[in-house]
Amino acid sequence: MAALYVSLINVKLIDMLKALLVDDETNNLSNLEFLLHHDCEGIKVAGKVKSAAEARSWLQQHTANVIFLDINMPGEDGFSFLDSIEAQNYMIIFVTAHNEFALRAIKASAVDYILKPIDVVELQAAVEKLKRAFSNPLASEQHHQLLKQFLNIQGKQSPPTKIALPQLGSIRFIEVDQIISLQADSNYTIVHLKDMQKLVISKTMKDFEELLDEEQFVRIHKSYIVNLKYIKEYSTMDGGVVKMSDGNQWSVSRRQLDMF
Repeated sequence: MAALYVSLINVKLIDMLKALLVDDETNNLSNLEFLLHHDCEGIKVAGKVKSAAEARSWLQQHTANVIFLDINMPGEDGFSFLDSIEAQNYMIIFVTAHNEFALRAIKASAVDYILKPIDVVELQAAVEKLKRAFSNPLASEQHHQLLKQFLNIQGKQSPPTKIALPQLGSIRFIEVDQIISLQADSNYTIVHLKDMQKLVISKTMKDFEELLDEEQFVRIHKSYIVNLKYIKEYSTMDGGVVKMSDGNQWSVSRRQLDMF
């Protein structure tokens, strides 16, 4: 695997972010170029290529700040391409139609991705996030650490055993077996850990539900996901209550009761 390290970039030296677009479909390249040019400020398309090999060749002769990378390409996919380059100088945004395990890996590492067909609002949000990252060395370093985590996960055809949880100024890498339960709190999720710590993460319960292994983590209520490994007792009192090993007690909704 190519070494991944951080190149801290002074945003004052960058008048406009330069993007390389990598996709095997000409229409997809043209559409993304059009949206970036007409609907996104502070970024310009520096190059368009239709394969990983062309991308490597382009990068040997040109510079880019960000690579919009298709995942599913014939011959060599986006993951293999990333493994073949030194990604220290690039921010990566994946562009994908569908790939269950790929999306799980991306979610596990919190690396950015955009679903096809591209929604312009989602694209604009991604570009704004890019600009903030380049203006903040810590955010740039965080992106590259998350990308490294992603590359370690993505080749495994199974749910991740470790996930990266971005927090203010840091990233926590958590073994999923250390998670006892998850509790919804508006647009945030409180992660209850085996060592009695609580982490407040800016991900929704839906994000975690899609990410975690459904054979181990079960949604028992709109506000709770539990790790079956740490259930101490199930009580039928009050419609159904799950008692966890850390002392927390969570209600089981009628809708989820049969599945649980």
